[in-house]
Amino acid sequence: MKLLLVFLFFSFIVSAQTPQEYGKVMVAKLASPEFYGRGYVNDGCGIAADFIESKFKEYGLKAYNGNYKQEFSFDVNTFPTVVEMSIDGIELVTGKEFVVSPISGSSKGKYSLMWIDSTNFPKIIEDMKSMRMGGSTAFIFDHKGITDKELLGKFNEFKYYLTSIGPVITIEEEKFTWSVGRQSVKNTMVSVLRTKVSKDIEEVSFNIQQKLEKDYEVANVIGYIEGKCKKESIVISAHYDHLGMMGQKVYFPGANDNASGTSMLLYLAKYYATHQPKHNIVFMSFAGEEAGILGSKYYTEHPLFPLEKIKFLTNLDLAGTGDEGITVVNATLHKKQFKKLGKINIKENYLEKVKLRGPAANSDHYFFTQKGVPAFFIYTNGGIKAYHDVYDKSETLPLTEFNDYSQLLIDFFNKL
Repeated sequence: MKLLLVFLFFSFIVSAQTPQEYGKVMVAKLASPEFYGRGYVNDGCGIAADFIESKFKEYGLKAYNGNYKQEFSFDVNTFPTVVEMSIDGIELVTGKEFVVSPISGSSKGKYSLMWIDSTNFPKIIEDMKSMRMGGSTAFIFDHKGITDKELLGKFNEFKYYLTSIGPVITIEEEKFTWSVGRQSVKNTMVSVLRTKVSKDIEEVSFNIQQKLEKDYEVANVIGYIEGKCKKESIVISAHYDHLGMMGQKVYFPGANDNASGTSMLLYLAKYYATHQPKHNIVFMSFAGEEAGILGSKYYTEHPLFPLEKIKFLTNLDLAGTGDEGITVVNATLHKKQFKKLGKINIKENYLEKVKLRGPAANSDHYFFTQKGVPAFFIYTNGGIKAYHDVYDKSETLPLTEFNDYSQLLIDFFNKL
């Protein structure tokens, strides 16, 4: 009897969880070190896919053709072992004081420096044919002072050309914004904070090991809940992948981008599992978004049910703040639905603002829109500014409006 009472009490506590409390647990899990940044080192992306699949099963979602996973593959550039850099013998902090370029190759050893900036760039181009540089020279590019767009374009082209000769260093003023590469140059390419470099540097050292993974296998994770009316479906989507790791010591948590959107998707799956919707609701958790919105592209080319049966799709990304409301991409394309969303928000006083934005190819809604599927992409505004860096952590992500935001979405889907 005591065991039964304990179980019932625990079940009550779990079911009494607010959306925000649920979101915090899920974001902390997805952004934890055990998921390796949900990328392509240590199979972080695969670990995340397995976790999402387990939640779909737990909540009783159905699978198309008996399989929650839709597998596909692409080439991806990775840094699976070592990413280290020193300047005049002082080691820089990976991810905070320097980052390796997503398309970087490997380099190991010590290099003298050639500084290239607005004062000598034209002369270096002119003398390039007669220059004889061995493999012991690295090139540091400083774009400060170059305001002419055409010249800046040539400057950037030239630095990529020089990666065929030796390592290249570029300078960042304040913040790094990393991404995923799908190809690689010959030598190492890194960005360093300006505060860590000067023209009197004598030597740089690299130990950067890169590996281009060919046909890396990933999977979209898809499940659905049957509605009372089974003819049409509402789709809720969010990408679960992130940037992964830079060597074995540094990972990119991706709390806001997009553990938050994935957590909202999982919360809604849990909610609708016990609140049968009017229409079918399909939950699509996409891989490969950070590599070029590849998961949703693959899905639209290989749909599990006819795309014309999608009544509306809502893509959730960057769902972790909300102090300044939300922005709705594609609002100008679907004015009726945007007006409905705005009316609900005003009536219930959920969020500070529901902002309008036109079409943009910036997340997983895009290829659905290109196929004629009515779709919104919604992201929250305000709060922390961490994005595509090592600071996008669950500990500092407030999920300020997760409760109201989730209820706004539920009301909106019910009205659809």
